[in-house]
Amino acid sequence: MSAIIRNGWEIYFHRKLFGEQRRQLKEQVNQLKIKLPPSEFGKHPTVKLLAAVMTGIKEKIVLDPFAPQFSLKGSLRHYGRLKGMGLSDRHRLFFRAFEAEGRKILIILWLGFPRKQGDKNDCYEVFSRMVSNGDFPETLEQLLAEIDVI
Repeated sequence: MSAIIRNGWEIYFHRKLFGEQRRQLKEQVNQLKIKLPPSEFGKHPTVKLLAAVMTGIKEKIVLDPFAPQFSLKGSLRHYGRLKGMGLSDRHRLFFRAFEAEGRKILIILWLGFPRKQGDKNDCYEVFSRMVSNGDFPETLEQLLAEIDVI
């Protein structure tokens, strides 16, 4: 099992959710690189999204995943989310951070697409249902069993 290491944090991707989303984004970006001239490639929304997501993971969240700007409340208090900070207003990146036994581990869970608050398809509502349904195990060991090998 290998990880991206940034600022002392081991970064992993949830295999079924964010891992698959990342693979799809990378595939789309690779296709765009073939199809588009360089002047248009860097401006494409999908290219910008992948770049912003990876910058958010490698440079923003790892500064302090427990910082108030990432905190969620209530039943989601053990999770964090990235909004803004280069990520479009339409997206939220959900994660879980652990500090245990001298290790700092960050698991990127899911990239959500907000609709409007109160809508059943709002990303916070969808993420809350995922948590309630047990899509993300509670313990670090169980979560590590569901990560992508990078």
